[in-house]
Amino acid sequence: MQNPKTVKMEPALVAPPGKLLPHQKPWETFDWPEEQRRNIHRSWGSVFANARMDTSAQKYFDKCIDEHHGQDFRTLHLRSKFNRSVARAESALLDSTRAAQVLGPDDVHTQLAMADALYDLNRFESNKLLLNDNVRRHVGTSMEPFDKRLMVVNENFKDSLGDGLASFFMNKSSSLKAFYEQKSVGGELVPKDRRPHWKIIREQQQCDVQSVQEEETEILSPLEKARRRRKTKIFYQNYLHGSWKDFLFLKTLRQNPNLLLDQYFVSSPERKQYLENSFQRIKTFARMLHARSPLYNEVSQGNRNFKMSQRFREESLFRIQYQTRRNMLSILRTIRSLRQHDDLARLRKFVEDVMGNYVSVKTSRIMPWKTEFTNEVYNHLALSLSEGYRLPPTRVTPYNKNAMCMMLNVPAIKPLERAVYVFGDRPSYGYPMHDRQKSEALKHLEQRLFFAKLPIERAYLLHEIADHHVQHNHFVQCLSYGQQAIEEAKRCNSKIWQFLSTMLLAKAHAVLHKHERQTEVLNAAYQLAADLKNPRLCTFIELCRMLNKDYITLRKMSQLGASKRLRSKQENRSSTISTITPQISFTNLSLLQPRTEHKTKAWGGYNKNSDWL
Repeated sequence: MQNPKTVKMEPALVAPPGKLLPHQKPWETFDWPEEQRRNIHRSWGSVFANARMDTSAQKYFDKCIDEHHGQDFRTLHLRSKFNRSVARAESALLDSTRAAQVLGPDDVHTQLAMADALYDLNRFESNKLLLNDNVRRHVGTSMEPFDKRLMVVNENFKDSLGDGLASFFMNKSSSLKAFYEQKSVGGELVPKDRRPHWKIIREQQQCDVQSVQEEETEILSPLEKARRRRKTKIFYQNYLHGSWKDFLFLKTLRQNPNLLLDQYFVSSPERKQYLENSFQRIKTFARMLHARSPLYNEVSQGNRNFKMSQRFREESLFRIQYQTRRNMLSILRTIRSLRQHDDLARLRKFVEDVMGNYVSVKTSRIMPWKTEFTNEVYNHLALSLSEGYRLPPTRVTPYNKNAMCMMLNVPAIKPLERAVYVFGDRPSYGYPMHDRQKSEALKHLEQRLFFAKLPIERAYLLHEIADHHVQHNHFVQCLSYGQQAIEEAKRCNSKIWQFLSTMLLAKAHAVLHKHERQTEVLNAAYQLAADLKNPRLCTFIELCRMLNKDYITLRKMSQLGASKRLRSKQENRSSTISTITPQISFTNLSLLQPRTEHKTKAWGGYNKNSDWL
C-alpha cells in the first residue's frame, strides 16, 4: 500500500482553500498532458462545428485557446472558419489576424482567411490591398486562390463604379443633396457625440437649460410611407428572388401575439429573440449582396434596352391608372348604396378607410381626378350626416333639462366621480388627453390633418376630431376644433360642412347649458340651413331655437323667484330682530334663534299662493 504522503494529487482535483471544485465531466478529471488535452479540445470543437452544434464548438475552441494563452494558431484558424460559417465575420477577422501574427505573412491559409473575412465585412478596399500584396508575395499554385478572389472583388468594383452609377446619378441628382443632408442630420454620416448633453453645452459656452434633449420623431406622410414600403419590397425582390415573401412574413411574425405568447414568461423572450436574430441575419445577408452589386446596377442590367423599359413602364402606369378609375367608380357605388340603406356608422367607417388608406397614397399621375373625387365623397358623407338631424318622435318640454341633448342625439354629461389625489403618485396628476391615452383613431386623424391640403378634407378631419371630443366629454377641445372646421369650410365655400360643424358647437353648448351662446349658434345654423334650401333642417333648427328660448325664460323666472324669496327672508329677519326687547343679552340671543326661524316661516317668507314658480 502506498504511503499517503507520497500520493500525487491530480491537478484537476486540487482546489484553492475555501472554494468548491467546479463541475467537471468524468473525462476531465484525468491528468492529461497539456498538449494532449489541447488536441482533444481542438478535435471536439471541429466535430461539434461540423455537426452544427455551435454552442459546444464555441466552448471547446475557447477552452483550447485560453489554455495556450492565445498562441495556438491551429485552433485560431479553425475558430475563424467556424465564426465565418455562423455569420460572425468580425470575430473571424480577429482570429485570423491573431493567427497571422503568430505564423507571419507567408502563411497562405491565414492570409486567405483574413481576405475572406474582409470580404464578408464588405471592406472591399482593404480586401483588394491584401490580395494584391499576396499575389506579389507568392508564386505558382499558392498564388491561384488569391488571384481568383482578386477577380471577384474587381468585378464588384466594376458593378459599383461602372455604367450603372452614371445613369443613377443622372436620374437622382435632384434628390441627392436632400438625402445627404438628411443623413448628416441623423448622424449616419457623421459620428454621433455620445457625451452627456451638459458637457457639449459647456464646451459651446451655452446655458444648460435642458440636459436631456427630446428626440425628434420623424413624421412621414402616407405617400412617403407607401413609397418606402414599395422600395423595400423591390429591394428584397431583387436579392432574395422568390423568398422575399417569406422574409416579409418573418418580419410581421416578430410582433405576432399568437406566436410570441407573452403569457408564457419562460419561452416568450427566447422565441422573440430567435425571430429577431433570424430577421437580422437575413437582412444582413441582403445588405451584403447589395454592397457587392448595388441595386442601381441590378436595374441597369435588367433594363439594357432603354426604349423597351420605358414602354413597359408606361404600360404599367396606364394599367394602374385604369384600375384606379374602376376602383373609384366602385367606391362611389358602395357609398350610394350605404346612403340608400341609411347605414351611417358603416358609411363613416368606409369613407375613413378609403380616404385615409387608399386615396391618400395616389399621386396626380395615377389619379388626375383626385380633387373631384374627394369633393364628391365628402359631400355624400355630409349629406348623410345632415339627415341625422330629424324631429324627435316624442314630445319635448323645456322642463326637461336634457331635452336639447336628446334632440341633438348627444348623451348628457354624467357627474364625475370624486377624484382622490395622492401626493407623489404619478397617475394622480395625469392629464386626460395625454398622448398615451389618445385612441388610435384620433392619432390617425391628427396625422392625416398634418398632411391634408384640400380645405374640404381639412374640414372633414377637423369635424371628425371635434365629434370624437364630444363623444369623450371634452367640450372645450370640441369648441376649438369645431370653430377651425367652420373656417376651413368657408375657405372651400361648403355650406353643408359649415352647418355640420356649427351643429357640433350646438351639441357642446347644449351639454354645458350655455343657452345665450346656444342662441347665436342656432341662429347661424338656421341661416346655413336656409342657404341650403332644406325645409326639414329649417324646421328642426326652429324647434331647437324655441326650446332654447324657453330654457332662457325659465332660468330668468327661477332667478327672479329666488331673488324674491331672498328679499322676503331678509325683510322678515330684520322685522323680527327689531321686535325683540333690547334687555336681552347677546349671549342669550342664540337660544332664540330656532324660534326666530320658525316665526320667519310662519310669517310668510315662502308663500305658495303668491309665488308661481
